Amino acid sequence: MKIKEHMEGKRLLQACDYVMDYGKQVADQVACAILGQSHYLSRLDNNQIVQHVRKRELQLVVRVILDGRLGMASCNQLDEETLRMTVEHAVRLSQYADVQHLRTSFVKPEPIPQIIGFDEATEQVSPLEMAKKVYVIAEAAKAKGLIGAGSCQVSIQDHAVVNSRGVRLYGRRSKAELHAVVTGESGSGYDTDTKRSFYELEAERVAETARNKCLASRHPIVVEPGTYQVLLEPKAVADLVTNWACYSFNPVLYHEGRSFASTRMGEPYLSPLLTIKENPLDEMGLPFPFDWEGQARRPVTLVDRGRISGMVYDDWTARKVGTQSTGSAVFPLEDMRGVAPSFLEVEAGTCSYEELIKRMDKGIVVTRFNYLATVHPKETVMTGITRDGTFLVEKGKVVAPIKDLCMRESVVQALQRIVAVGRESRMISHARGYCRTPALLIDRFRFTDTADH
Repeated sequence: MKIKEHMEGKRLLQACDYVMDYGKQVADQVACAILGQSHYLSRLDNNQIVQHVRKRELQLVVRVILDGRLGMASCNQLDEETLRMTVEHAVRLSQYADVQHLRTSFVKPEPIPQIIGFDEATEQVSPLEMAKKVYVIAEAAKAKGLIGAGSCQVSIQDHAVVNSRGVRLYGRRSKAELHAVVTGESGSGYDTDTKRSFYELEAERVAETARNKCLASRHPIVVEPGTYQVLLEPKAVADLVTNWACYSFNPVLYHEGRSFASTRMGEPYLSPLLTIKENPLDEMGLPFPFDWEGQARRPVTLVDRGRISGMVYDDWTARKVGTQSTGSAVFPLEDMRGVAPSFLEVEAGTCSYEELIKRMDKGIVVTRFNYLATVHPKETVMTGITRDGTFLVEKGKVVAPIKDLCMRESVVQALQRIVAVGRESRMISHARGYCRTPALLIDRFRFTDTADH
């Protein structure tokens, strides 16, 4: 991959080159990964801007292989003395590691796709511009006597990956997010937007949607817990699917028999209306061309019309089972969480939002979930609480807002019961990446109690 001339890129690659030069003297092989992150945040509360923060963080990880043993150490400074000490620390730690019979070398260079996941203008966004964007929420709320809260966030990431076998890569990515919560005396509403460019965030749409949900949520009624049809809006779908994918398509869990997919690969186990892809090269999303080992990221169809069809791998997990890496290696300091999909895409269907509502006899619309927890990882049984816009539907019409409900449901079983898929997709940010998804209409979904909050 051609490295674009960039000041920060030069600085990070120079640090990696120094690690290579010194590391080759004391180890058989050496690899260096640097993650630089700039975070911008403007926060709104009670219709006022209450916080604006900008910070820059940097993490460098050195991995060495010496006599078949792997050692790793990290630092957050790039001066030569710190870099030498980090390499030496990795070498010392390798002496206490077991001999790695499969992980005997780092990866070789390979062709990297040319794709852009960075918006230069977003890096230059000013505090005033961010404040104006988030203040749109306050103006929309105040116009109806409501209280607006939320945040506008921008993340700029620099990735540098270099190893002694010839890998030398640098790339940048950007992400902008807007979150809105509007509250009144007895109701609340939420909406969000995620884009590669700050200037594409739809503040008016987000503010209006959150405000209208809040107005529609006033004076909620209590419904009995039980099993209902449920229309999960995109944020609610992403809340469940991203957690489910972390367990279900983790290659270690899969090959150890601890994933629901372990005994179902190739089987048509979920709804035939469901197709899910890991799509790191999707130009409509937040694409990035290479992973933290220096491998090209590759699209993988995880679920193909209900059939479990694919798995993601980094180089190490792929070697263990004799397959090819999909370019899914995570940053080394995040390795304990394991390899999992980060660029999820749920394929859109053909139904408008109004058509999904009309197909419901008696059901519940869920905007999003909160307090999610996984109580059975293999079947991804999860608990959580609906939040910021939960509505009762009868005979194809929204008839009343309802008090929030506690749910306990197997995501696997819920995905078997999909009866319709929305045609409009939204990109939802999460901790490991994003999920681009439409709304899903599910035939049966279990709620266990009324939330008391």
